[in-house]
Amino acid sequence: MKVGIAGDVTRGIAWENHLRPHNIVDEVILCRTIAELNEIDACIILDNSNDNLDILLEGVKRGINCFFVAKQPTDIKKLEKIHRSAKESNCQIQFAQWPSLAPATRWMMDKIAKPSFIHIERTIMRSQINQSTDEFRSFWIDELGLCLKWANSGIHHIEAKQISLTTEFPSIAHFFLRFDNGTTASINIYAASNENRHIRIVSGKTEILECNVPEQTVKFGRNSEKNRIYFEKQKFDPTKAAEKSALLFLKSIQLNKETGFTSYDALQLAIQVERIESRLHQFS
Repeated sequence: MKVGIAGDVTRGIAWENHLRPHNIVDEVILCRTIAELNEIDACIILDNSNDNLDILLEGVKRGINCFFVAKQPTDIKKLEKIHRSAKESNCQIQFAQWPSLAPATRWMMDKIAKPSFIHIERTIMRSQINQSTDEFRSFWIDELGLCLKWANSGIHHIEAKQISLTTEFPSIAHFFLRFDNGTTASINIYAASNENRHIRIVSGKTEILECNVPEQTVKFGRNSEKNRIYFEKQKFDPTKAAEKSALLFLKSIQLNKETGFTSYDALQLAIQVERIESRLHQFS
């Protein structure tokens, strides 16, 4: 398989190293723009510019399978165009929605395919983030994307609240989601903490998972024969996330199967982000 990497050269070299261990990759081509690439099987787009979705659309219209590595986009109109074009061109798109693509998460999704309950708690030290509303927004969008992907259902009910202790920067966000299939999810973000902590707890009917996100460790609990909950622990290497996500993308192309986070997933996430933000503005 011939893979192109378009965008920042320094990041491109790092991604080339992520691709090299995979036997299905025969050749890697680095360039600054996707227009420079011809006769490739797939492309990794590394672009954080404001027009990066236009670049993705250009690639999709050319029938190129694309892995879009950038901040999660929320432009509904552009994502609709990209999704339609991907269907027409019969090409695969994977978005770098890292909570869904992380090795620990993939393992957890295999253990509990249909969760009944998702709870996410994230606290961030104020000194370690920029004084940016966009950065705070990206925290909850990432977690929302994971909930939507895992629940795999429409959202029936949303409760959303955001608190800003200053006029410029939110400090707390809380969301409660009830999905059409009965799954519930809660997301809590607190950005004025004395410590960094990021935990995800997911439960099915007979199992429970607890993931320490920074350490990528998972506790998997289930009933024993004596009707007691016992836990086993799994540890995943967070440095392998990019390498594993690249392999997932390439395997999706090879087997003509859905990618880890598709154009449909990205579009549905953008729609729900707009829905939540309208509620936040309504009660602000």
